[in-house]
Amino acid sequence: MISNIKGSDSTALIESKSHRKFLENFESDLLRGIGKVCVLKIIKNHGKEGVYGWQLLKDFKDLTNDKLIIKEGTLYPLLRNLEKWESKGNRLSLIKSYRVVEKDRPRKYYHLTEEGEKILSHLEGFFLKLLEAISGINDFQIILKEEKYIFCQNCKTRIEYSDSDIQFCEICGFKLIHEDQENKK
Repeated sequence: MISNIKGSDSTALIESKSHRKFLENFESDLLRGIGKVCVLKIIKNHGKEGVYGWQLLKDFKDLTNDKLIIKEGTLYPLLRNLEKWESKGNRLSLIKSYRVVEKDRPRKYYHLTEEGEKILSHLEGFFLKLLEAISGINDFQIILKEEKYIFCQNCKTRIEYSDSDIQFCEICGFKLIHEDQENKK
């Protein structure tokens, strides 16, 4: 998915073969997960009208300040996978696509499904809470906009505060405690 971070040389010489292999695998796994979150978020940003591949690549480049590198050849297989994800008999469609012809050019637009919205909310919340949790260990600071979001106390799904009438997490079913309820304790 994301092939590298700009300014980070993936061909850096690391003397120990075992160190190099471990680091390559770790970075690849991490970038693959972050890449999925980024792609889903960009698709969500375009709403129901969706976004086509080239625009998604452009937005990705712009929104990451040209720091994350994604190759076109890895984007389209990822999009197919998000459209028809399957593992051990479990199926999920996080995005849907439709084709249109604009100015004699065929384009395939992608938009989030309802399930995709739920999964993205969970992934964002999990990732943000993970960064917040490790920030003290790694000498950086994460400040979450608590007035804008509610985080499920069980699974860390991120819920827009404008949806404050939601009583239960859509992912795990946990009863949500809203900030105003917390303050009454």
